[in-house]
Amino acid sequence: MTDSTIAFSSLEPITNLASFIGMLCILIAFVLETRGHLNSRGLKYLTLMAVGSAILGIRALHTGEWAFVILELVWMIAALLAIFSPNQ
Repeated sequence: MTDSTIAFSSLEPITNLASFIGMLCILIAFVLETRGHLNSRGLKYLTLMAVGSAILGIRALHTGEWAFVILELVWMIAALLAIFSPNQ
């Protein structure tokens, strides 16, 4: 990655660390769901997915990786819709 793709180079250490937190949120949700400890329609799972996707989306925006911005935005919106409209 070159500095020219980083939006604010002074934020690089913060967004880099945050990206690991976002990744952990998504991976923890996935592993716990596949092991039967969380339900993929449950509030804990959806919250972990929404938070993780939001964090990774911000990181992708920071680094200019537009495909991942869109991907994470869609995942976050899907999780939020499931949280706030659970029966639809």
